[in-house]
Amino acid sequence: MKKLAIIAFCAVCIACEQQDKYPKGIEHVVVIGLDGLSSTGLRASTTPFMDSLLHHGAYSYTVRCILPTVSTPNWNAMLCGAGPEITGAINNSWKANDFNFPYPVMSKDRSFPNIFRIIREQKPDVELGAIYHWGDFRFMLEDALLNKSETYPTQLETAQKSAEYILDKKPYFLFIQLDGVDGAGHGDGHMSPGYLKYIEETDTHVRMIVNAVQQAGIAGTTMIMVVGDHGGIFHGHGGNAYDELTTPIIFFGKGIKQNYPVRQQIYKYDVAADVAFALGLKAPQVWTGRPTKPAYTGFDEPDNLWKEWEVLPSPRFASETYNAPFGGEFVDRATVTILPPEGTEGVIRYTTDESTPTAESPVYKEPFTVEKTTVVNAKMFSDTGESVKVTAIYKITDNKGVEK
Repeated sequence: MKKLAIIAFCAVCIACEQQDKYPKGIEHVVVIGLDGLSSTGLRASTTPFMDSLLHHGAYSYTVRCILPTVSTPNWNAMLCGAGPEITGAINNSWKANDFNFPYPVMSKDRSFPNIFRIIREQKPDVELGAIYHWGDFRFMLEDALLNKSETYPTQLETAQKSAEYILDKKPYFLFIQLDGVDGAGHGDGHMSPGYLKYIEETDTHVRMIVNAVQQAGIAGTTMIMVVGDHGGIFHGHGGNAYDELTTPIIFFGKGIKQNYPVRQQIYKYDVAADVAFALGLKAPQVWTGRPTKPAYTGFDEPDNLWKEWEVLPSPRFASETYNAPFGGEFVDRATVTILPPEGTEGVIRYTTDESTPTAESPVYKEPFTVEKTTVVNAKMFSDTGESVKVTAIYKITDNKGVEK
């Protein structure tokens, strides 16, 4: 009898331990993907609704993108829990249905297992949807796994149709892709007034979607993620500048801590792992992604965090054209204005002799004038870290076009 009691007690302990492996009470997940949203852009914009989500949720401004920093590799990493070295999604020409890359594993219809397949295998009868503004997003999907897979010509209509779908079907999992911020970055330039204004307009579209979750009566069981695919610099992206590589993420809703800055490093392929974790599903071993457990109530930061020296956001040189590179051609003289990164404490140090700034270089305090061709390098420094170098070339000529 005593032996049976011990066995029963152990069984209860194991059951409790298994139950605590996942968050409790999350029955729906909605991912709102904002194409081209950099961390610097979000911080510099007036976004009262996303700010509210952030302060009532968990967040990070240092999510690292996949290289190259273009859309398909990063969206696909979010769907597949793995990067291009595993999925083959190395550029925007990649398609999930083209079996031209040796996956480590694949389904019988020759696809790498994405989050929709994992859900469909473990929850065959649930409602799954993908609604997207960028039409090429469909090439990353297997429509046979989805109840709804649709694209719309404008960001506003995409948000409206997403809200209608939530109200009508209350999906178990919905992935939404909104493309307008990226278009503003290409058209007006990243960090331009037009780019920041479109982020502010996007804030109203995010509000519309989240309001639909509330109106559908599922807010108490829904976890929402807001995430960008990549950032940008000048009029494009695809490189390895800080503002291209670094995007924000917001976790909000059921099971999420409030006003919590996540310290764990997050990567794009972690999004799929988070969806599976939030819904209590088993992620495949072949995925690289790992859930952001510290964002959830009842879970702590990992004890092996490595935070010796922080990589800070880079400063920027003021520009009216937002063209690459910083600087330009000027007659007689040019004014050098260096802007600090949004939300970062520290000082800007600079050089004018083409050397890389150090902790002993002059501190930038105010705009200054150069009257001959000058290469200005700048870096951000704080007590806890530093940024990579940014460069501006100011070519100075006389009124006859002769370089000084």
